[in-house]
Amino acid sequence: MAAETVLVIDDRLDNIRFLREYVLEPNGYKIIEASNGLDGLQIALNQRLDLIISDIMMPKMGGLELLSTLRERGLDIPTILMTFHGSEETAVQAFRLGAQNYIIKPFAIDEMLTAVDRALTESRLRQERDQLTQTLLSVNQQLEGRLQELRFLYGIGRSVTSLQDLEPILNRIVEAAVYLTQSEEGSLMLLDEASGELYLRAACNLGEKRAKTFRIKVNDSIAGQVVRTGRPVMIGGSNDDDSFKVMTGYFVKALLNVPLKVADRVIGVLAINNKLTVKAFSQGHLHSLTALADYASIAIENARLYARLSSEATQAEQSSRELEDEIEVRNTELQQLNMQLLKTEKLAALGYMATGIAKAIDTPINTILNNLQQLAPQIATEHRAAVETLAKEAFYCRKITRNLLDFSGQQKFNPELLDLNKLIKQTWSNFIKDHPNENVKILPQLATDLPQAMVDRSQMQQAILYLIKNAYQNMGDNGTLRLISRKLTSEIQIIISNTGKGLLPGDLQHIFDPFYETPDRAYGLDLSIVHGIIIRHRGRIMAESQPGRGTTFIISLPES
Repeated sequence: MAAETVLVIDDRLDNIRFLREYVLEPNGYKIIEASNGLDGLQIALNQRLDLIISDIMMPKMGGLELLSTLRERGLDIPTILMTFHGSEETAVQAFRLGAQNYIIKPFAIDEMLTAVDRALTESRLRQERDQLTQTLLSVNQQLEGRLQELRFLYGIGRSVTSLQDLEPILNRIVEAAVYLTQSEEGSLMLLDEASGELYLRAACNLGEKRAKTFRIKVNDSIAGQVVRTGRPVMIGGSNDDDSFKVMTGYFVKALLNVPLKVADRVIGVLAINNKLTVKAFSQGHLHSLTALADYASIAIENARLYARLSSEATQAEQSSRELEDEIEVRNTELQQLNMQLLKTEKLAALGYMATGIAKAIDTPINTILNNLQQLAPQIATEHRAAVETLAKEAFYCRKITRNLLDFSGQQKFNPELLDLNKLIKQTWSNFIKDHPNENVKILPQLATDLPQAMVDRSQMQQAILYLIKNAYQNMGDNGTLRLISRKLTSEIQIIISNTGKGLLPGDLQHIFDPFYETPDRAYGLDLSIVHGIIIRHRGRIMAESQPGRGTTFIISLPES
């Protein structure tokens, strides 16, 4: 309502003054005045108005004529007409011309305020509808962009499964990396374990001269860091002073490197660079490059397997039944690898799409919740239950998107020096309030000399909460929960242990896998999110468990 502009047209100044001083200005409306219909028309044609309050009988142009002229000019401005001498015929004509209300003078303040609010309600709702429409159009455009990228990745995945010649596959993957990220250069390097160097296997826009001499040492390079840690590196592109060494004598403004992995072994690096342009890479580029790196790893392993099987097949033709049996085993391995390829392709595509959709949907969900909150006071009592249901479901949708973004590491990281003991106490205290259980015994053993740690309060509290929640779920109706903090050399450790059922060794090694399930429990994303949070803090998390003796999680964080 505040700052909405109302044009008042009346040839009597006392009427205008009454509306200004007792109706409009006290309620936050901005008022523009005119003493006749013709002047009012010029104002309406040249200024943005939210409402017109006009007398019917005026010099130069009356209210009905003004309303008719506005409709002819295509201006749909809510209008309230006033008159001392009203008639049924005049009222009918006013409403046919589109007037929102027809008031007989003299009128009460509340009567006019009610008429103004009612006249503006439709306009406000129409504006909100238009805003929601624009939001939905924007979301649709974002989704279309994501789907186009997904189709492109799907096409690359199909080529990986259909081509056995490694050279065109790797070149196509590097070209796709440059295209999807709009980068200036791309390269795919493989690890020569004998020399400890990365050598160029495929490139795009790198130049023939540079390609021939392209070898990078693992022990002294950014790409080598990716090989050593198994984690991507994305830096640069924020200002003109950015300059990062790729290899001796070769510098770039921004780069993004991701590892090529076969099982848990890093075999190379897929890289993109902006050599001349100061343009940073985004998380979306990281998702695309990671998917392409998965395809490249599968293609390399697939080609190696085909080559090995071909050689064995040649030997089998000249050997005994034993070699023929070996070929059959290798064919089975090949089928399993192809099945793994298809599964990886689907998971990569779904994961990429889920992250993009979660980002795209979060904004409209917030818009919907804000609009529901603003509309709630205007909703009739019999419809409020439906509005509350809509808000509840929208909150649930937002929780899902936040979990997806938590899992993919999209939330902001704001570390600060904190007392971890206070954080642990606060977290378990809040959890117990919501989940009281007198049969669970809590034994805190928090070190009194524990130094402060540089952590993100929200994320670290989320990690501790999920581990306490997991411990409760594993203990059932009774047990003992130990919460331990201690300092070891240059590390701070947080230990959360329970006396629950424990885990089998086969289940323990998958405890941090997303949506991992045992015969009696599904783990969802909680422990995967915990693992991601600890890694983001440059820390480590380990799990120890024995069937029937409980499970222990050990978090190790660097001392600040």
